[in-house]
Amino acid sequence: MSRAVSAVWVVGAGLLGKELARVWRTKGAHVLTIDKRAEARVRGDAAERDTLAEAASILPMPEVIYVCVSTRGGSATDYRRAYRDTTEALLHAQPQARVIFCSTAGLYPDTSGKEVTEETPCEAKDEKDRVLLDTERLVVSADGIVARLAALYGFGRCELVRRHVSGEPRLCGGEERVLNYVYVGDAARALFLLADPELPGGSIRNICGESVTKRDMYALLERVSKIPASERSSPDGARRGVKNHSVSAKKMRTAGWFPRMSMEHFVEVELFENEGASPV
Repeated sequence: MSRAVSAVWVVGAGLLGKELARVWRTKGAHVLTIDKRAEARVRGDAAERDTLAEAASILPMPEVIYVCVSTRGGSATDYRRAYRDTTEALLHAQPQARVIFCSTAGLYPDTSGKEVTEETPCEAKDEKDRVLLDTERLVVSADGIVARLAALYGFGRCELVRRHVSGEPRLCGGEERVLNYVYVGDAARALFLLADPELPGGSIRNICGESVTKRDMYALLERVSKIPASERSSPDGARRGVKNHSVSAKKMRTAGWFPRMSMEHFVEVELFENEGASPV
């Protein structure tokens, strides 16, 4: 990074928010977490003026603000409150800060396994998607950065591995469907780089560690775990539906980011070593 950042707000204290806060603290920054969760330094709704006033009384004038909240499902109204309203409130309360909004690569369309880039037009299949795209436009117009992340995983927090070990049906979609993943530690390092003031704002960056077909993913799980994959698949349309695309993170790699964790190494450690391990 071209110069040190001393004050950072992380809105969201889930899997990614906790790791982001840890990374920034190792760099010597003062970090304030804001969330409704008990673990957050400021516990409350970041869309509320009183919550942001409390945050400013503890750590004023943040140079960087991350919005990495999670609705844990929820309705379109929940999405609007968590993403659009929160981001708008932060931009108004702290206009000097660079806002980095954590969005999803799931907004890209199905391309039958072909690569998607930041220039690929996104599709809104429902009101939740429209809220996310509206929030993205708000951030970009304010010279912030949108990070579209592939599916996150971490030790003790990998739905794919949990489902496989418990014998649940495979993920939905055909065997050639491309799955996109990024380890939470790698995602946090990428988001750290996006805070560099020398990096132009008003932009979108994809963050994806690797893309692999569903067939190859289950072959990996079977080989490492010695547990046969379920012969059943979840019905199409489960959760956010079926998307089949390969997410390009070439822009992040050009900026100097490379993932350190592979899904293969992760599965080996997750199943046979310990959940608190770190990548080599």
